Amino acid sequence: STMAGEVRLISGLERITIKGKASDFRDYFRDRLESLSSILRSRADVSGATTASQVPDGIKWHKVKFIGMINSKKEFRDGTVVAELEDKDGVVKVTFRDDKVMKKAARLLVDEVVCVFGATKNGSSVVAEDVIWPDIPYESRTPAPSSDHYYAVLTSDVHIGSKTFLRDDFERFLGWLRGEADESRLREIASKTKYLVIAGDLVDGVGIYPNQEEELEVADLYDQYRIAAEYLSTLPDRIRIIIIPGNHDACRPTLPTPPIYSDYAAPLYSMENVLMLGDPSFVNLSGATFLLTHGRSLDDVIPFLPDCNFREPQRAMVELLKSRHIAPIYGEKTPLAPEPKDRLVIDPVPDIFHAGHVH
Repeated sequence: STMAGEVRLISGLERITIKGKASDFRDYFRDRLESLSSILRSRADVSGATTASQVPDGIKWHKVKFIGMINSKKEFRDGTVVAELEDKDGVVKVTFRDDKVMKKAARLLVDEVVCVFGATKNGSSVVAEDVIWPDIPYESRTPAPSSDHYYAVLTSDVHIGSKTFLRDDFERFLGWLRGEADESRLREIASKTKYLVIAGDLVDGVGIYPNQEEELEVADLYDQYRIAAEYLSTLPDRIRIIIIPGNHDACRPTLPTPPIYSDYAAPLYSMENVLMLGDPSFVNLSGATFLLTHGRSLDDVIPFLPDCNFREPQRAMVELLKSRHIAPIYGEKTPLAPEPKDRLVIDPVPDIFHAGHVH
């Protein structure tokens, strides 16, 4: 559906469907394996790859190229990495030993789907020569330049209701978007802003962590959303506001997450220029594809990725694009819902990837 400021929704409003059986997890991971395998197979260097269970048994030094999901990973002191790759029918043990491939293997994450090139050692074990991620095509299209330039303003983690909410800064920010800045350049950007995208944690929530009430200025969740709506309603209607949930919002705790509960955030839902979406969402804004997610999985992947830290979360976001998955690791801090279809796979390839969470 297109509205003022063209917003084309690609995904982000699906209902969550879970039956709640243990087999749901098996089906979920099978779908993840299939979706990511087909993205891998679209790469020229992966064509003709088999899958983990088809690696020939007992032939020595037979060249292999196969796709599998990382089931486990061990790193040794000398840098050697041993990983198990599985598909729905079997498991292969892979050793990453030479320098070039050890360095690559150091960033393998459990539950990622990758393609391994190598040779069989014996039984079902393989010595790796290379490993390939689904990744994004190098020649990814740049958005077609539109004759008139518009802006999308991206933010997140406003935490309205917290004692640490940066009220003055936020009010200045909204004033700028209303065209009240002193500098003409800033006023010009504001006048051409079509979208304001908030990637979660608009409010600080209630009961999110122990003793949170001591750090709240507004202790009622309804009031927090009412104040948020009052702030946002000072913006001109021509600005489309897109809001997804964060872990402090009134929403379901698992990923994918449906939009913020409408009974708590009713004042936002009643605003004409506000679109409430789930996490993750893919939207096309004036021709550019945006992937919006709050970024909870950054807590999980940053500690496991070499050269990644919380000061430069964008590095971990690059790795998630390489994995083509928003939350590759299962079973850490980010709870995942075992839906029959894995909606955390990054497909289509976004032009812009927006996350928050790590402040």
